[in-house]
Amino acid sequence: MRVVALESALAPYADALRAQLPSADDIIQRAEQRQRSARVRRAGIALALGLALGIAWWIDPVYQTQTMTTVLGESGVWTLSDGSRVHLNTDSRVDVALHLRSRRLSLASGEATFDVAHAPWHGLLPALERRFTVQAGGTRIEDIGTTFNVRRLPGDAVEVSVQQGRVRVDNGHTESVELGRGQMLRTTPQAPGRPVPAEVDNLTAWHDGRIVFDNTPLAEVVDELRRYGPLPVTLGSDAAQLRISGQFDLGNREQLIDLLPRFAPVRLGRSADGTPHVERLPAP
Repeated sequence: MRVVALESALAPYADALRAQLPSADDIIQRAEQRQRSARVRRAGIALALGLALGIAWWIDPVYQTQTMTTVLGESGVWTLSDGSRVHLNTDSRVDVALHLRSRRLSLASGEATFDVAHAPWHGLLPALERRFTVQAGGTRIEDIGTTFNVRRLPGDAVEVSVQQGRVRVDNGHTESVELGRGQMLRTTPQAPGRPVPAEVDNLTAWHDGRIVFDNTPLAEVVDELRRYGPLPVTLGSDAAQLRISGQFDLGNREQLIDLLPRFAPVRLGRSADGTPHVERLPAP
């Protein structure tokens, strides 16, 4: 009886109460609106992230830098975070800047060999390729293949040789020059140079602690040996232009001077302070 009486007492307020509460259709409609709003927010977030990534890709920001150096007579090998390898010769410096979509290196001095690592899609998706370039003074070398050597020379000249693949060389002249395997190029600010065949393994024999000369004037031989450390020797004017061929150990540079009379028409004397002096023998 009390329950019936309570329901009778609340009956006048039932309609007003129902008016304040949402209907089942209202609940479903509001849930769908919330889902649509969530989808729009997610799409907006995804669009913003995509736009941010696109801008970052276009700007190409740097995310890692590194400097590699060797002292006189020293060489060394470094592996970059992307798997590329840099082999520095004596008294050399390379500055590395890894960007989002490019790898930019600068050979500030000396000589280095670059063994470039490529992504699995190399050659298939050019838009996603991370360019690998080396700046040497006013000359820029862009990797197209795998392994190449770059050497700074006096007068802002640059020597580039290719062991594997191809490179594109640009030093500000009208057209860039492409080099392939087994080719070498010497470029200067005044001239782009031209590719010529080269014994690239001989040019990079320093990797194994060796040096190779092929019909090289003795004065140039001595200058080259001095790149790797002090070499006390003086040359007579006639001896300077004698041409030398052979393969020698960089760790025994002075021995080469001592052995000169065995394979060249020279005699070896000593100055007052004991410095070796090379004179060319008179013609018979």
